Amino acid sequence: MLSMSTRWRQFALGLLLAIIAAAPLFAVEPVLDDIQPRGGQRGKTFTLTLKGKGLTDGADLITSLPATITKFAAPKNADTGEELAYLIQLSVDAAVGAYPLRVHTASGLSNVQIFTVSDLPEIPEKEPNDSIAQAQPLTFPIAVTGTLTGPDEDFYAISVAARQRLVLEVEARRIGSAIDPVIVVWDSAGRQITENDDGVNLGVDSRLDMTFPKAGRYFVEVHDSKYSDQTENFYRLLVGEYPYADGMFPLGWQRGKSVDVTLFGSNLPKPVVVHLNLNVPAGQATVPIALPGPRPLGTLPFQFVVSDLPETLAAQAGSVAVLQPSTMVNGRILKPGEVDRYKLTVSPGEKWLINLQTSSLGTSALYGSLTLYDEKGKKLETKDVSNTPDPEVSLTVPDKVHEVTLAVGDVRGQAGATYAYRLSAQPGEGDFSLKLDTPYANVPVRGTALVKVVAERHGFEGPIHLSIPNLPKSLTVAGGDMIGTVGYLTISANPDAKPEAWELQVWGEGGPPEHPIRHKALGPGEKFTVAGDDLVRTTEASIRAIPTTYPWLGLNLPVALGETLPVTLTVAVQEARAVQGMDYPIPFKLIKTDPTIVTKKIEIPDIPFKDASIKNRADFRKDVSEGTFLWTSSTETPLGHFDLIALATVILNGEEKVIVAPAVSVNLVGAYTVELKTARIALKSGGKVELAGVVRREPVFKGTVNLSVGGLPDKVTCAPVELPDGKSEFQLTCEANPGAPDGEFDVHLVSSAVIPGYSDKQEYKYPPLMMHMTIGSEKVAQGGGTSTPRDAAPVESPATGISRASSPE
Repeated sequence: MLSMSTRWRQFALGLLLAIIAAAPLFAVEPVLDDIQPRGGQRGKTFTLTLKGKGLTDGADLITSLPATITKFAAPKNADTGEELAYLIQLSVDAAVGAYPLRVHTASGLSNVQIFTVSDLPEIPEKEPNDSIAQAQPLTFPIAVTGTLTGPDEDFYAISVAARQRLVLEVEARRIGSAIDPVIVVWDSAGRQITENDDGVNLGVDSRLDMTFPKAGRYFVEVHDSKYSDQTENFYRLLVGEYPYADGMFPLGWQRGKSVDVTLFGSNLPKPVVVHLNLNVPAGQATVPIALPGPRPLGTLPFQFVVSDLPETLAAQAGSVAVLQPSTMVNGRILKPGEVDRYKLTVSPGEKWLINLQTSSLGTSALYGSLTLYDEKGKKLETKDVSNTPDPEVSLTVPDKVHEVTLAVGDVRGQAGATYAYRLSAQPGEGDFSLKLDTPYANVPVRGTALVKVVAERHGFEGPIHLSIPNLPKSLTVAGGDMIGTVGYLTISANPDAKPEAWELQVWGEGGPPEHPIRHKALGPGEKFTVAGDDLVRTTEASIRAIPTTYPWLGLNLPVALGETLPVTLTVAVQEARAVQGMDYPIPFKLIKTDPTIVTKKIEIPDIPFKDASIKNRADFRKDVSEGTFLWTSSTETPLGHFDLIALATVILNGEEKVIVAPAVSVNLVGAYTVELKTARIALKSGGKVELAGVVRREPVFKGTVNLSVGGLPDKVTCAPVELPDGKSEFQLTCEANPGAPDGEFDVHLVSSAVIPGYSDKQEYKYPPLMMHMTIGSEKVAQGGGTSTPRDAAPVESPATGISRASSPE
């Protein structure tokens, strides 16, 4: 007989299962986990199978594939939404390359998968093929799609003629796989002949170009260099006699111009020149460039950089050339140990940003080194502002330096045709570039989606404002104030919005209005982190690995309207004017239309300052969770504009889902400002003058403001003033006692205050307001009175920094 406690546990389990079974299933956003095949031969027709979740019968395939696409009548697993199938007829003249594809359903957009087009026939891997004895026979030319899991090793058998030359290549990381492939070739006796891990300009992908010593049967092995378990674990093995290029030169050119690009490689009889016309839209960073023939064409194209600077080719290797400001120079290090030198004309005190692009482009074998010298050959101190392995430095020109020499080389002393670089020097405070951390966004009707943007700051430290131009009328945007390296936008859908999808762009602008810096945020295309590389060990700390992205796919910010969710998160404040050092309440409410939805947490996770915090006072109930976020800053928290994003984590459809509230745009201001009627004080020895002004308070600030004058010359006094709450105007009496020195003096008005009701009694100490004091001037009338020249303008204390204000002469 079962015990009472056991029966109760069984009853509780049964009740829980009944509740779960009765809970309504809400719409699921589509997810693509896999596509088969991974590539296709141009001119051929085949069935493309998509596997994942939320793949409903009404899904549309969105792709730039040059093909005729026909949807099959019904998906194989229509009831589960786990599979879709399409008939694909590739164009006979389709360009060899990698193409993105995704699906669009009533619930939104899916992630991207990458499909490859080549000239080679396509077949799938056939398991088991885990040893030489089980090797899958191949007839080339061929492209094989396979997968690797952990210690998996895939073997393939080929038969070759004596002295036959073949290309063996693996596409993996270049087409969206986390595999780091290795190719190994074995002879018929089981002896290893050769192997390759990373091919030239292939990233971590592999290529062997080999001539087989004698006729017979050989075996090609493919494995992951780390024998790791990856979610994206696929590869394509290419075997054949096809041409490929090891590199190209130049690596980029100016937008709107034309250029001849030379492709060269080990198995090309001679270099091939391709003429490129770069009439591409603003913000597009690359264009693909591939060999034009002869067929068969197998290998993927290079990505050619498109810039907005004038471009030129370097002078003769090893010579000293003049580097023109704001011009991109394309050069190569052709001989081991060679150093290219450039002369740059500068002036003392100028600021310069000098950038050397090499290995980070993916098309150069150069590990660049960049060193700066003055006219006497002394090495100059620079600040490293690079966000990549390539050198990028900011320089403040020292005194008496009018010419700088830039030395460019390879840190290992290596050289060759593929050791190319791009060098530029631009005057100014620096620059920035933007990358979307969000590959795509699905916006629920009456809901909100979050877009994260990452800034790579190349010496530019100012604020950046993000925006989405040409926003559809059914959408609204909030946020976009970036003060560090991360910024956010929230996109909300109007209640009457209709299902639709768009390709939007995010732009960022910073710098002074007269010389703004404006850049488009590059979309990641596809994004994932390689398992096992989550933490990169450095000498001082552990940092998260940089996700693998594919900006060359040319995707910006794909956005789609999804279905209405049964849960929404709102905040009562959209525009907040908070006072430095004081609390600011932000009420929130999470509304659920279904009681089975479980609330796990509600938070504002990302705080832009270390000395600020958010406290969450919440009441979680079945139908609604509401409370207040309490923003707290210190008197040291920087003033300015920034955004706070509220997120709620709930259990929906048995899985965690993050619900987003529209961004709260915060303007953090000082508790008060001080205005002077004049910034000039004129005194005669033995005389007095009244220094008059106004304190303008934020409504929530009730503290007493203390005012005094600092930096006074000998025998000059200014009596301090305390200005309590309710009073705004003040006067300080300044007196020059007998013996006070005549002359011109810089003095400053100092203000401070304590926040009432706070236990720490931390004092505001705002930046001084600079003034000019004249003693002994003949223009000063006898006696006192407020010194306010007719043409003097009121002077206001700045929010940050020290400002010198003066009356017009």
